[in-house]
Amino acid sequence: MNKITADFFKNSSIPNNSDTNEIMDFLCQPESVNQMIAMSKVGLPALTGVVKELEDKFADCKLFPLNHNAEDCNAPNRRNIGWMVRFVMKAYGYTPIAKGFPDANDSLERTRIGKFSGSKYFGTAAVYAKTISNPQYKLVVTSV
Repeated sequence: MNKITADFFKNSSIPNNSDTNEIMDFLCQPESVNQMIAMSKVGLPALTGVVKELEDKFADCKLFPLNHNAEDCNAPNRRNIGWMVRFVMKAYGYTPIAKGFPDANDSLERTRIGKFSGSKYFGTAAVYAKTISNPQYKLVVTSV
C-alpha cells in the first residue's frame, strides 16, 4: 500500500479491503497519474486515461466489482472510483472543474467519457484542472 492509498483510507467511508487497496494503488501508479493528467490537460475526464485498464483488471473483483452484475449495477462502487480519482488528482494539484451537464444534484463537474476510451461500465467522470500551486506530489516524466 502506497502513502496516497494509506492516507485515503484514513478518512474514507469506502470499504478498506484487498480489492479497494489494489484499485487505489493502481490509480496512484505514476503511469496512471500521468494518463489522468494528460486527459485533464486536453479537457477530457481524468478517468478516460485509465478506465479500460481499470475495468480489465477490476470489473469482476470479488470485494468491489465494477461490472453491472448486481441489483444496483454496482453503481456505488463506480461512484466511489470517482472519489478515489478525486483524492489522487488532488494530491497532484488537480481539482474538478465545471464542465459537462447538470445531474440530479445540478453538478457540472462530470462529462461523458468518450467511446474511444473503451469503457464498458463508466458513462461520465469529472474533468480536472491544475488549481493547487504547491501540490503534495509532483509527477516527473523522464525519457530513457
